[in-house]
Amino acid sequence: MRHVLQIAVVAAAVLAACSCGGGSGSSSVSNGSVPPSSTNNTAPVVVDAGPQALQNAGMIATNLPFVTITVCVPNTSTCQTIDHVQVDTGSSGLRIVSSVLTIPLPQQMDSSGANPVAECNQFGDGFTWGPVQTADIQIAGEQAKAVPIQVTNGSFNTIPQACLNTGPEEDDVVHLGANGVLGIGVFRQDCGSGCALTTSDPNFVAFYYSCPAAGCQATSESATAQLQNPVWMFATDNNGVVLQLPAIASSSGQATASGSLFFGIGTQADNSVSNANLVSVDSATGLFAVTFAGMLFNDFNGPGSGHGSSIFDSGSNAIFFLDSSTPQISSAGLRDCPSPEQGFYCGPNTPQTFTAEIQGDDSFGTPSGSMFFVNFAIEGADQLPRNFSAFNDIGGANPDAFDFGLPFFFGRSVYTAIEGQNTPDGAGPFFAFK
Repeated sequence: MRHVLQIAVVAAAVLAACSCGGGSGSSSVSNGSVPPSSTNNTAPVVVDAGPQALQNAGMIATNLPFVTITVCVPNTSTCQTIDHVQVDTGSSGLRIVSSVLTIPLPQQMDSSGANPVAECNQFGDGFTWGPVQTADIQIAGEQAKAVPIQVTNGSFNTIPQACLNTGPEEDDVVHLGANGVLGIGVFRQDCGSGCALTTSDPNFVAFYYSCPAAGCQATSESATAQLQNPVWMFATDNNGVVLQLPAIASSSGQATASGSLFFGIGTQADNSVSNANLVSVDSATGLFAVTFAGMLFNDFNGPGSGHGSSIFDSGSNAIFFLDSSTPQISSAGLRDCPSPEQGFYCGPNTPQTFTAEIQGDDSFGTPSGSMFFVNFAIEGADQLPRNFSAFNDIGGANPDAFDFGLPFFFGRSVYTAIEGQNTPDGAGPFFAFK
């Protein structure tokens, strides 16, 4: 499987919080349009307390970037606008929580035409389960037609045991931390050639399942039937995205932050890739290499047992690296947080500065290309205001790899080029930043 796992999207995504104001929920519209943006390819992004249902549960989102989208019944004007959909450069495909969706989307059926198809999507911290349905998608002035999406719903049929074994279920707003997830990573589909294969092994954790009334069975799905990265299906501006977020002025964070999601790379004046640092990725995994404290993290190396490639992942709300037992972490005074900040590092009330060396991976998972030094800071999450949502200096444990989550994105433009799509700097997949 080439699916890129999100690390700790929810394990550290929400903290017990005040009952602050915020999200406006979702609303239905009848004309199939979205309010025009100042630029056709630009969607506003906000990092804030999250959807209202999350706040109603006494929690707020931490370092989750949100965008508003519109989904429609294909080829109709029956549409719904949904806010607080998480922007995720670490996965591909749109996922919407079933309790949020109010319009009836057509169900995808298996190759026999008799049984509905569902997906068990495995993130690094859990899974989403639910049927695969089809929608037209509009974001800013861009539109993708007849896109397979997942509607997360833990009550759909019976979740296979192999899926349940992958971790916590994240099928509602509270556990997902969002009304949905917009996966706009480096791949066109969320699984690729691996999901065109299947097995009769009942313990095999498949992505896709055929679901007759008697229970769901693993099935294969062609690339075109899988969840699609909607960006590559746009008529224009379809070779990637640029996520641009402002710098966070204080090490204590701030309540909210506002930025932009630009569609296309080098297609308009607002998404030029000139002077950016290009990072090639392994075409099978979408990952690159990092050297930190003399340790190389790539497809074959890393202090943990799962090897160690790395990613720029806006769907991860911290920089996840090493663990509290390693000297580089313990000597900085950082330790694993207890509840309610579990998943983060706790410790000093002043930022601890680190440097990592980023390098691309070739198609064999071997480091290649230019090297870029990146400085980042980590402060104890227990020292930060719990009523804030935007932080540039929180981190957590990941012994196998470097996950440059949202703190990396603040103060930068980060480019995600989609596989097989041409850009002024060559075809994707690759990342870039400046």
